[in-house]
Amino acid sequence: MRLFLILLIGLVSLTACSNDPNDSFIKSTEETHLLLAATSSMSHVLPDVIEAFEEENPYITITVDYGPSGELAQQIQQGAPVDLFISGNQEWMDMLADQSMIVADSRTNFATNQLVFAGTAGEDVSISSLEALQQGTFDKIVLGQPETSPVGTYAKQALQSANLWEPLSDSFLYAKDLAQVVTFIESGKVDAGFVYYSDVIETDRVEMIFPVDSELHNPIEFPAAITTISTNHADSDRFITYLKSDEAATILEEHGFNRE
Repeated sequence: MRLFLILLIGLVSLTACSNDPNDSFIKSTEETHLLLAATSSMSHVLPDVIEAFEEENPYITITVDYGPSGELAQQIQQGAPVDLFISGNQEWMDMLADQSMIVADSRTNFATNQLVFAGTAGEDVSISSLEALQQGTFDKIVLGQPETSPVGTYAKQALQSANLWEPLSDSFLYAKDLAQVVTFIESGKVDAGFVYYSDVIETDRVEMIFPVDSELHNPIEFPAAITTISTNHADSDRFITYLKSDEAATILEEHGFNRE
C-alpha cells in the first residue's frame, strides 16, 4: 500500500512538472488571467463581449490592450506576453502566422464591418460617392495610417481603386489609429474621414455621409487567434469559441458589426 501511494504521488508530481506543450490545452480549474491584444476598432464592443464571457466563465479574467493592429502584431513579434490577438485585417494575422507566432488551428474570423465616409454631425453635406470628392468640397480628410491601421489600409485601397489616391493626397491627414480618426472628426478639426459603420453608431457627434463600395477594398474581416507564446491555450480557446457564439453575435450586431 505504501509503495502504491509513493508511485501515485510521483505520478502526480511528474504530471504537474511536465513540459509537454499539449499541457497548455488542458482546461484550467483555477482562476486564470488572459491578456488580449485587440484592434482599437473593437474598443466599444469588446468590453461588453468580455463581460458576458466572464459571467459564463467566472474563473477567467481578460485584460485588453487596444491599439493599431500593426503595432500590436509587431509587439507580439517581439515577444510581448499576449495570449490572444484580434486584428482589424488579415494581413497582420498573416504576418504572425508566417512566423509561426499564432496557433494555426485557433485562427477564426468572427465579425465584419462596413467602411464609411463620415463627417462632423450637423454639417449639411450631400455627396454620395468617392468620385464626388473630386469636387473639392473637403480640404482636410482624415484616415488611419495605412501602414499600421487597417481602417487606413481599407481607405487607401478604396481610393486607389477609384483612382483618387494621388489626386486627393494633399487633403489627407493621417491619424495613428481609428480612435484618433474618430476624435478628429468629432472635434471638427477635419472636414471628414474614413471610419467604420460601427464607429458612427457609437457617437452622436459623427454622421455617415455615404458608405464606401465594398468592392473597392479587401473584405473587412476581424480574425482572432491564440498566440504560441500563450501558456493557457485551453481558456484562450474558450474565448475564441465564445466569439463565434450567438450571444457574442448579438452583442456585435448591437454595436454595428456583422457576424462572419
